[in-house]
Amino acid sequence: MRRRFLYASAVLATIWLIGIAAHVVFSAEAGTVEPSEAESPPKVTADTGAIIGKVTYNGDPPFRRAINFGANLDCKKIHSDKVYYEEVVINENGTLKNVLVYIKGKVRGDFKPPEKPVVLDQKGCVFHPHGVAAMVGQPLEFLNSDPMLHNIRTMSKENKAFNISQPKQGTSYTHTFDKPEIGIPIRCDVHHWMASYLHILPHPFFAVTNDKGTFKIEGLPPRTYTLEVWHEKHGTKQVKVEVKAGEVQTVDVTFSEDDKPSDVAKQ
Repeated sequence: MRRRFLYASAVLATIWLIGIAAHVVFSAEAGTVEPSEAESPPKVTADTGAIIGKVTYNGDPPFRRAINFGANLDCKKIHSDKVYYEEVVINENGTLKNVLVYIKGKVRGDFKPPEKPVVLDQKGCVFHPHGVAAMVGQPLEFLNSDPMLHNIRTMSKENKAFNISQPKQGTSYTHTFDKPEIGIPIRCDVHHWMASYLHILPHPFFAVTNDKGTFKIEGLPPRTYTLEVWHEKHGTKQVKVEVKAGEVQTVDVTFSEDDKPSDVAKQ
């Protein structure tokens, strides 16, 4: 009786494993891509596809300079630990943070900018986030969360530049940009180390890499696109990607320590 029970259990286990194997094979043939490091699974429909991936750094991580607050004691006392410049941020998994990834050129369709503003905050005498992106016509809210004077100075070329003062904590200024422009430097002249980059896109198909170096662009109509990857110190790279309806394409891009700085980063 015990032998029959063990034999039946073995048969059932074999059938279960075959079923799992068949499911895996079917999923692979159907073109399913599992984004192991994405924050959430990309959304695809019968009419749209998606692109996921990561941006990797090849080479020895560069030395990260600590910010010297100097005589700015109000900034210094906010932090208990050192604060570092964010020109090149290598994540623990060897990827790059703050990299803009976007579809270059036109995308078919009319895309209404979101009403929800993108926020660029001045907190702890540092811009948060270091790299920020928004659509043409989307509100950008500039905040001062510090109990001290800051200012926002844009160094845009395609859009009208501005310089506004934010004299006290809680000061807010909202602005919309009416032209696409990549790599707009943002500065605070009161604190010379404070720097950020702003990107204005004509469509919603863009992302900025996170602390895992990953990105996700979804809702794309099927066709072949040029995916451009922009980093303030290592320039740009371009990849051709064929997007298919109902499918997810994976694109991994690598920057090297030998890549030349972009012209924008020299400003």
